[in-house]
Amino acid sequence: MQPSFVSFMEAVVLPAHAASPSDKRLDGWRTGGNFAVFGEFQYGTRHWKVHADTHYEPLMLAYEAAKSGADPFVEVPTKRGSSLDLTADLRVRLSEPRFKYLYIYER
Repeated sequence: MQPSFVSFMEAVVLPAHAASPSDKRLDGWRTGGNFAVFGEFQYGTRHWKVHADTHYEPLMLAYEAAKSGADPFVEVPTKRGSSLDLTADLRVRLSEPRFKYLYIYER
C-alpha cells in the first residue's frame, strides 16, 4: 500500500500506463466489471483500494490536481461504504463526464 495518492500514481499507475499506453483501463480490458484490487493508498486517515476496471483518464486528472496542491476527491456514500469521486470541477473535464470510470472504495 502506498502512503498517498500521488505515490500510488507514481509507483503503480504511471509505470503500468507507460507499459501499455493504448489501454484505457488499469486492467487492459475494454469492457466489463473487474473487482480485483489494482492497488491501495492512504488518503486522509483511511485506506482506499482502487479496482482494476478504473480508467486512466480520471486518475490522471486527479494526479495533476494533487500534484498542484489541490484536493481532487470528494467522498461519496455507496451501498458498499464510502468511495472517492472526482470533484465537480475535475469531473467536467472528463471526455465523457456523465460516466465516472473511477472505482476507489474504502478498504
